[in-house]
Amino acid sequence: TLFINIEKSRSDLTYQTVLIEGKDAAYLERKGPGESIVFLHGFSADKNNWIRFVRYLPKKYHVLAIDMPGHGDNIQYDVKKYDPISLSLGVGKIIDAIGLGRFHIAGNSLGGLVSKIYAFHHPDKIITLGLFDSAGVISSNPSEFFKALEHGYNPFDVKTRKDYDILKAYAFHNQPFIPWPIDAVMARERIKRNDFNQKIFNDVIQQKALLNIDLQNEIISHLTMPVIVIWGDKDRILDVSSVEVYRQYIQNLETVILKDCGHMPMIERPQETAKYYTTFISKY
Repeated sequence: TLFINIEKSRSDLTYQTVLIEGKDAAYLERKGPGESIVFLHGFSADKNNWIRFVRYLPKKYHVLAIDMPGHGDNIQYDVKKYDPISLSLGVGKIIDAIGLGRFHIAGNSLGGLVSKIYAFHHPDKIITLGLFDSAGVISSNPSEFFKALEHGYNPFDVKTRKDYDILKAYAFHNQPFIPWPIDAVMARERIKRNDFNQKIFNDVIQQKALLNIDLQNEIISHLTMPVIVIWGDKDRILDVSSVEVYRQYIQNLETVILKDCGHMPMIERPQETAKYYTTFISKY
């Protein structure tokens, strides 16, 4: 954690918690006099995904990177559901407890889907919505990840160090430099949490309603706030053809496709991704 703490301090992020149902919910915060931005990580990831990205956002913004329920430092409840709608309700409780008014929200992968559901239900609270390689639409080209699932192999089922390295190859086109102590800790942590991550994964895919293409399109066609979709064209987890679905259904939309970038542009290309994102939100 020493290396991660150094990274946090370089980004002026501090560790915070807020009480939800008597338990701490964790998030990272950078104070700022301007508008608030809430960032949500993807499945089986955590708030630390945003540390380097935040470094490139103007200092005026008040930034919060939240651990979604069941992720990161938050308590893992075996009896609770962690499907996208439940995650959105849980994130809403955290946002309410922090006391945010109107804010920008952005998410990567599963966090994009959760952001989208939250924005759909709370349009009055959202200034803009950012979707970074976001889950929640069915694209014309199935990704390598979905093809693997069809053949009975789940790259997110991480039982060994080799599994972890394979998952990283799915997530990144050009793997960013991660000092080996951090990488080793992340691998160990991922393996340790794998059983609970599989519970979350099953909860997500069992929410059949969200696999309904008509419902997916209905949700995005009802998004009234400005939306930016940022996608890596080499994403092996969620195919870049997803962008066409958003273009078809969202009125107030900007899209950015990053060449030679994978599933997590805020980690793989933080400075460039932050530049596109900042240019977008500064208009609103």
